[in-house]
Amino acid sequence: MMRGMRGASALRQVSFWGAVTETYRRVFRPPWEVPAALIGNALLMTAAWFLLPPGVHDWLFALHGPLAFPVLLATWMLADTPSTNVVGHDRRTALSVLNDGAAFRTWLTARCLVLASLVGPPCAVIALVMGVKGQHPVKVVAACVVLVILPLGILPVAAWLGLVFPYNLRPLRWRWQHRSDRRMTIRWVVLLVVPYVVVPAIAAAVILPSIVVAQWLVDASAHQLTEPQFVADALMICATALAIGWLGLWVAGRLRQRSQDRLTTYLLDSDAG
Repeated sequence: MMRGMRGASALRQVSFWGAVTETYRRVFRPPWEVPAALIGNALLMTAAWFLLPPGVHDWLFALHGPLAFPVLLATWMLADTPSTNVVGHDRRTALSVLNDGAAFRTWLTARCLVLASLVGPPCAVIALVMGVKGQHPVKVVAACVVLVILPLGILPVAAWLGLVFPYNLRPLRWRWQHRSDRRMTIRWVVLLVVPYVVVPAIAAAVILPSIVVAQWLVDASAHQLTEPQFVADALMICATALAIGWLGLWVAGRLRQRSQDRLTTYLLDSDAG
């Protein structure tokens, strides 16, 4: 615990951008868990998008249109343990900040910003490449801005899952050795799968107000938004994402305050899965 207290003290003294820099360092060093999860999900979603039969494709991917692929790609990349199991995924740092509200907010905000930067800009580049030929440049640029901002609204809310239902990262060999503990195994499997439902639901909640407004604005004869309407709709998505992101961080702080002892006990339990 003394090591954790020293870690919290260090985080209180570091600036927000210092925390961002440290988070980047943690991401880009062995065992490369965060890049592996993001790239793995991107490849999985890409394979599903292009290889699934049309009927299954339409059932799995409700969003359609020329820019649907990069939007869904961003959502799938975020639907994994780096985004949801925040305290279990970075156990040592989480233990060092759970007893300090300011340090916890700095760490979680920095983590969300780093993950957003690893997902949003690459997906925006894909949207730019895919949309250059078939869409008006103004719409493509607006869509790129949305893709950069959208993760900032998803990640703080996705973090709630890991604050309520954390789990320690264990090698598959450890999971196999403890397979007789069915309750723990089922819990782990459920928490692996649930993000693929929760994260898209959060993204839908961020985008929904703009969809409602778009349906109200669209000209029935044109069947699509004009460029100014599309930009206004994109700005609404960005504003909604930032507002939900701020609310998500506030709620995450409250969850930390309520669950500090429980989370600390769980993360320190060498037998907890």
